[in-house]
Amino acid sequence: MPEGPEVAIVIGAYRRERFLLSAVRSVLAQTLPRERYEVVVTKSFANPEIDRFLEQQRIPTLLDDDPRIGSWLLKAVAATHAPYLAFLDDDDEFEPERLAHALDVLRADPGLGFYRNRVRVVDEHGDPVPPEKWRFYAVDDYFDGRGPIPVPPRDKNGLAELGLERTRVSFNSSTMIVRRELLEGELGAAFARTQLPDVALFVLAAVSRFGLYLDDRRLTRYRYYPENVTNRVPWLQHAHEAYRDLAALAQAHANPDLAGRLARVSEHYDRVYRSGTIVERVRAGADRREVARLAGEYLRFLGHHPAERELSLEVWAAEMSAASYLLAPGVARRMSTRQAARRDP
Repeated sequence: MPEGPEVAIVIGAYRRERFLLSAVRSVLAQTLPRERYEVVVTKSFANPEIDRFLEQQRIPTLLDDDPRIGSWLLKAVAATHAPYLAFLDDDDEFEPERLAHALDVLRADPGLGFYRNRVRVVDEHGDPVPPEKWRFYAVDDYFDGRGPIPVPPRDKNGLAELGLERTRVSFNSSTMIVRRELLEGELGAAFARTQLPDVALFVLAAVSRFGLYLDDRRLTRYRYYPENVTNRVPWLQHAHEAYRDLAALAQAHANPDLAGRLARVSEHYDRVYRSGTIVERVRAGADRREVARLAGEYLRFLGHHPAERELSLEVWAAEMSAASYLLAPGVARRMSTRQAARRDP
């Protein structure tokens, strides 16, 4: 048994306080002996009740409002020492046996650098959400009947399709444990730039010299509630930029399949960001010349990206909204507001 903690858990809370203590308590309730893991909390706010509890539990805390999620998490990582790193969002929780089981897997194969388990979805009260109501990336039924999927370091052919499409294991950093080496050097610099830590951790593992272990066990409780929906327009721009950056990283590491798939996702988010911006500006009553400019740029984007150009309302709704606004601003604004109200959770 190695001396000192084997895994460090970084719990991050950015402008959200409601569930943080539940996340921390789930870490303290692990079956793994407490001396085998260390915990650090990074958050962007002060809260007397939360701060008092963390102090009582002797959990180091960083007060940091860095808006770049990757660099924000890396500063917390720098305050730890264990060879493996686990992450936990403030609104998620670990099942009690999660760390012990994951470390058993990692100890059994020194060539592994990435571990990921599935999620069990709960609501804002912590009650189970029926599987038929899960969001599509939480279902991951590819594992059903197959069991865990080990990916050896020298046999990563097909990993891009497996990870990004068949299993969606690039979702939710609260499901992931990685070797510290993945967040050092060039790969660490790429992580520092990202706003999508879960996707970044998977890509870093894919281009690294380490193997991956995709566990079929559901050992993370993923909380699904209205406030954690991340499809607002500014987030879409972050997603576009993050996928584009990771695509460049994959290309630099001679992984054209992964790079191509990431680039296509980046283009998709770019389109949705552009169309969403048009609708938002119409709703805000922007100058009609601005709306016309945005609509023209969107048309040129579709002209250069045929994969995103299809005959569907979702693709062309922004152009319809812009055209209506240029002809009848009041009517278009009312329609846009009603559509936004229906979309909002």
